[in-house]
This record gives sequence, C-alpha cells and structure tokens, in this order.
Amino acid sequence: MEYYFITGTSRGIGKSLSELLLRQENTFVLGISRNQSIHHNNYFHLPLSLSDLKSISDFNFPELKEAESICLINNAAALTEINHLGKISTNSIQEDFDISLIAPTILCNLFLNQYQGYGCKRIIMNIGSGASQTPFESWATYCASKAGLEMLSKVIDVEQKLKHPANPVRVFSVMPGVVDTKMQEVLRAVSEENFSMVGKFIEYKNTNLLSSPDEVAEKLAHILRSPELFDDVNLHVKDINPKKH
Repeated sequence: MEYYFITGTSRGIGKSLSELLLRQENTFVLGISRNQSIHHNNYFHLPLSLSDLKSISDFNFPELKEAESICLINNAAALTEINHLGKISTNSIQEDFDISLIAPTILCNLFLNQYQGYGCKRIIMNIGSGASQTPFESWATYCASKAGLEMLSKVIDVEQKLKHPANPVRVFSVMPGVVDTKMQEVLRAVSEENFSMVGKFIEYKNTNLLSSPDEVAEKLAHILRSPELFDDVNLHVKDINPKKH
C-alpha cells in the first residue's frame, strides 16, 4: 500500500492530486484540511486548520510497517491580507506564517521522527512558489514563508545525505507555476492601490496562461512515483514531462 499525507485537500492542487492518486490501486490518502470535499473509501479526512499548531503538534503519524511508500505533501499555504507591510494586521502575519511555514515544519519533523528507520520509499514534497525567489509587492508573508520552506527542504536534504546516505528520505521543493486556484481569484479582486500588479494577473486569466490544478497534479504525481529520476531538491513543474519517461 502507498500512503500519502496531503495538506489543503479541499480544493485546488491538493484536491486534484488526492483524486489523481486515489485512482491508483493500493493507495490511501489522509487529507488535512478544514473542509472535506473528497469522498472515497481509501480517503480519510482530518478536519484541522494548519493555524491550529497545538492540534498539528499532537498529530501522530501512524505506524505503517508494511507500506511500499509513504509521502508527505505540504501543499496548503495562506496569504490572508494582500497589502503593504505596515498596513496588515499582526493576526494575519501570524496566521500566514503558521499555515505556510510553521505547520509544514512541524509535520516534516513528526514525519521524519516516525519514518526515518523505515526501509520503504519515503518522500517529503513541499509545494513552493516563484515568490520564494522573487519579491512581490503586498506578498511579504507569502514570499518570506515560501523562501523559508524552500530552505527547510534543502536543509532536510543535507541532513538526510549526511546521516542516512544509504536510505535517505527524499525531499523536494516544487514550484507549480501560475495555477488557476482560489488564490488567483483573490488576487484579481484586489485594488490596484494595494497591489499594482493586479492587471497582470487579470491578463493571465483572460489569455489562458494559468495552468489547471489537474495539469499540475499530474506532474507532481510523476515526481512522487519516480523520485529516482530527479536529483535536485528544487524543481519546477514546467520542467517535468511525464510522457518522456
């Protein structure tokens, strides 16, 4: 059996990836999200908000001694207020970092603690963003948290190769590109005063430059199924072509 723990499964990339993986035989998905939108015999929903760090810290990854593979996909992220730093609330800052960086770090820590000694394939996939490398106006918390998640991925990779060279947990930080998700809807509705690039994001939608969550999910699934094909921690879905392999 292959096991996948995925955050943010109620919509967008998380939902598309979960539904795609569940089409495979011998696959079980545990989704962590406030709301449930997937109903499948091999899907279990944990109705948690990633901003609830106490509940996230209390989560116990189960023993899965007979597993063929175990994967953690940190997909959920937040950008609560789209405005310049100095004009957003302290609560929004805390919530964004809790959801986008602190909770994923806790889950990585718990995952490694439970499954480090397992002999099966184990993967941590953190969904990154171009915002980790490019500063975007009014996205301070999102850019900073995604940069932190990317560096976290690199540190885990270094530690695994140093301490467990024969059987490391693989870790990837994957940039999905510009995807047609709820976040894009929110960005297109922001005033130009708060976000001067709003016109560009409206143009992305009007000119069909947005990838669909299903397209991105197919490429993420390819990485999860065949991690041996990819040497780097940092990947971009535009460079992933499942049909080539």
